[in-house]
Amino acid sequence: MRILVAPSSFKESLDSWQVARHIRIGLRRASREFVVTECPLADGGTGTHTVITRTLGGRFVRCQVSGPIDKMVGVTYGYVSQQKTAIIELAEAAGLRLVPKEKRNPMTTITQGVGELIMSAVKKGCKRIIVGIGDSATIDCGVGALSILGFRFLNREGTDIDLHGRGLLALVSIDDSRVNKGLRHIKIIVASDVENVLTGAHGALVYARQKGAKSRQMSMIDRALKNFRKVIQQQYGIDLNKIPGSGAAGGIGGALRVLLNAEVRSGFEIVKKVVSLEDKIRQSDIVITGEGTIDEQTFYGKVPSKVVDIAHRYRKPVVFIAGQIKKKARLFDRHGVVGYYSIMKPFVSRRQAMQNTPQLIETLAVSVGKKLLGLDTVA
Repeated sequence: MRILVAPSSFKESLDSWQVARHIRIGLRRASREFVVTECPLADGGTGTHTVITRTLGGRFVRCQVSGPIDKMVGVTYGYVSQQKTAIIELAEAAGLRLVPKEKRNPMTTITQGVGELIMSAVKKGCKRIIVGIGDSATIDCGVGALSILGFRFLNREGTDIDLHGRGLLALVSIDDSRVNKGLRHIKIIVASDVENVLTGAHGALVYARQKGAKSRQMSMIDRALKNFRKVIQQQYGIDLNKIPGSGAAGGIGGALRVLLNAEVRSGFEIVKKVVSLEDKIRQSDIVITGEGTIDEQTFYGKVPSKVVDIAHRYRKPVVFIAGQIKKKARLFDRHGVVGYYSIMKPFVSRRQAMQNTPQLIETLAVSVGKKLLGLDTVA
């Protein structure tokens, strides 16, 4: 039996590379007859730079940059020397996982570290930079990152605004006269995991609560985003609400598109092509995918949903392995999903599950493997 293991990350727990490895270990414990192919996936969020860099045979560059709450953090980004390409992940420098729950506040978290990563790639002589922007802790429209590259964001007095979400309320103009000249000859590709525009009912604001925003802050965030949109439209003649993905990662997607002429693309489509996902699915007998939580939201464009779509075209059955699975996940039944398996059990708390995810995944994969062989059933 040829099994393709193609999961997304379990957010704030394991990246997709680690998830795939532990599923493979469990399957091989169930039977040495399984031919298991690991194909970790990402969509612009956590694990994107790991997947692309390893697949392309690149190496990882380690450095220290500013974190989302201004504390220095150790990070990595990918570098593929043959292609002079850097693969940067916003989540490394400004990800939600870097901010303790009690300190999460998208009005004050910053993206300066993302700009520092881009500058490191510029100094390496890169000709192309892929920036995965998922899983951010910020809603600052990228002003922190862009300030590192030479942009100035000014208030009515002509002085710099505070470089975070709250500071956007005071923004009246952008000075781009001192932007690093090395950026002129670099192709920047933004790998986004969502298509939200900047403002409105489906704008960046819809992700504010998961980043720690309180109810009393929502109107302030909305005004800040609308003000940034207004300044961009007045100064550059571009309406960010007409650019799909401009609201991704608290607006940094749109800011990079306008100010650095970046190309905004689907992170999943980039990864899918790099890892030859369609070929791997076509050559398999069964596909195992999953993420931290499988629910009705998964159905709308998350990695497991897109894997199911491809598998359905090739008539390949799919099994979900996830941190937890909600009842509405059964929407996938009609698309060829034949099994739903979660590491969460009545006797396992969420905290215990997150602390012991590797072992729980392996144990569950053993049971799934036996199920596939018809030797046992999964509770």
